[in-house]
Amino acid sequence: MLRRILSISLIQAAKGAALTLFPSIFISLLAWSTAGSTSGNTTDPIRGAVWIWLGAHLSPFELHTTTSQGLGFLSILPLGAIIFPMWAVRRTFGRVIEVAPKIRAARIFYILFYTLITITLAIVTATNSVTPMWYYAGLCAAITALVSTFTLNPRPALAIMVYIFSIAWGIAAISLSISLLAHWKVVHDLSVVIAPGLIGGILFTALQILYIPNMALAGLGYFTGSGFSLGAHTLVSPTTFTLHQIPAIPILGGLPTGTHPFLLVGVIFWPLLFFSSYFVIGKVHQSWSARNREILRTFIMTTFFIWEISYFASGELLTPSMKRTGILPERTTSIAALSALAIAVIFFYGPTLFRRIVKRG
Repeated sequence: MLRRILSISLIQAAKGAALTLFPSIFISLLAWSTAGSTSGNTTDPIRGAVWIWLGAHLSPFELHTTTSQGLGFLSILPLGAIIFPMWAVRRTFGRVIEVAPKIRAARIFYILFYTLITITLAIVTATNSVTPMWYYAGLCAAITALVSTFTLNPRPALAIMVYIFSIAWGIAAISLSISLLAHWKVVHDLSVVIAPGLIGGILFTALQILYIPNMALAGLGYFTGSGFSLGAHTLVSPTTFTLHQIPAIPILGGLPTGTHPFLLVGVIFWPLLFFSSYFVIGKVHQSWSARNREILRTFIMTTFFIWEISYFASGELLTPSMKRTGILPERTTSIAALSALAIAVIFFYGPTLFRRIVKRG
C-alpha cells in the first residue's frame, strides 16, 4: 500500500510540474527560434524554460555579471505567474488523495516529491552566469504545493480581512490602470526603447501583465503611507518622492511624478481593516478569553501574511543598485501591526478594562 502511494505521489508530482514546464519550454523555444539565433543547440532555450518555470514559483536567481557591480540577484518575480503552478498542483493532487488513506499523508508525499523535482531542476540548469538558488527553489515549491493542496475556509474574522484586503488590492490595480492611461506617452516611449519585435513584444506584454499584482501591491503601499522603492536609496510615497532613474519597462510609466500629500488619507485602510475583523470577533465570541485568543491569532496570522506577500512581491532587479524594488515589507508590516494594536486597545481592551474597573469600584 505504501509503495503504491509513493509511486502515485511521484507520478502526480511529476505531472504537476510538467503541466506548467512543457508550456514554458514551448514559449522558450518559440522565442529562441524567432530571435535570429544561428545555433542549432536547444540546450539554452530549454534551460531558460526551466528558469521560467522556477520563476513562476517565485524562486530567486543569482546573476554573476562581469560589471563592476559584481553579484546581482533577480528576486522580484511576477506574483501573477504563481497561479499556473498552483493550478497544476490542485489538478494533480486529487489523484493522490484517492489512493492515500489520509489526506495528511497524501499532502506530505506529494509536497516531498514536488520539492525534490524542483531542487533537481534548479541544480542541473545552473550556469556560470545564472544560478537558480536551489534551496530557495525547494522552499518556494514546497510553499506553493502546500498552499495549493488546502481548501480556503478561513475563520470569520480572517475571511472578512481577506475580502477587504482583496478589494483594496483591486482598487490599487484600478488606480494603476488609470495612472498608466494618464501617462500614456511615457509608457509609449518606454515601449519604443525596448523594441522587442512581434513575438518578443507579445511575451514582454504578457510578462508585464503578470507583474500587475506586484505593482498593485506597491500602489496599495503608496496609498497606505508606507510607500515603495525603485532601487537603492529611493522612496516613493504621498509625502516623499526620491527617485533617480527607472528601467525601460513600460508598466513603470505609471509611476507618480511628485508628492501628493492628500493621498495620505489612505493610511486609514489598516485601522479599518483590523476594526472590521475585531468587530466580527466581538460578535462571534462572547467570553473574554475566547475573544482574546482569537484577536491574538488574527493579529499574528495577518501580520505574517502581510509581511510574506510584501516580501515575495518585492526584491532586487538584476543589480545591487535596484535593491530594493517594490513595496517595502518592513515599513508596511510595521504600519499594519501598529494599526492592529491601536485598534485592539481603543475598541477592545480599553473599554473592557474600563468596564471592569468601574464594576469593581
